Amino acid sequence: MLEEFVADAIVKGKNEFDYVDCSNAQELLTEFNLNAGSIFSQHTEDEMGDAVWYLYGCVSGMIHDVLDESVSDGFAAFYDSMKTLYTDGFAKTLPNCESQGHGGGPLVTASYMIWDMDGIEYLTFHRSPDYIELVEPLVDFGLTHEHAAVQESFLHLLGHQRDDHSNFVDPKLSKFLKRNDISKGIREYALQCQTGMIL
Repeated sequence: MLEEFVADAIVKGKNEFDYVDCSNAQELLTEFNLNAGSIFSQHTEDEMGDAVWYLYGCVSGMIHDVLDESVSDGFAAFYDSMKTLYTDGFAKTLPNCESQGHGGGPLVTASYMIWDMDGIEYLTFHRSPDYIELVEPLVDFGLTHEHAAVQESFLHLLGHQRDDHSNFVDPKLSKFLKRNDISKGIREYALQCQTGMIL
């Protein structure tokens, strides 16, 4: 199924892919994440940006099926697979600097906006505390990552959730700001995220 998706959605640029059901959607997106290094290396940044927007965004609505409660047994593995998407995909492809989603084409924007594209942020943080616990290792991974684009993506997520989930967000941001190896721009963005006043 992953090969079919790559052929249709990336190579041919089609914006419809019939994955049939929630289980297949979850398997497809998890496999895409786990194979990000190979897939990204074979395609242009714009193609990969469009692919990420398709997979995680509102065009396909796939993320709603990936995180449907009927396939909750696979949630942890899916979130864990996103680490590979960030490390082997975004971090190996994007410049190591903050962007706030501007000036770098679809892939820069996709990295910055991935939690804000369609449903993943809401489905993760507004169902139950159990789902927040599932995603916490991924958030911690992102905030300890050395790449600025990865850091910024997770800061963007936390900035959005600051008002509704301050007990989760505030300690994460406070710990992040104690790092002495982050850029001035990233530090300023993290401070802004503490207010919850971000786009």
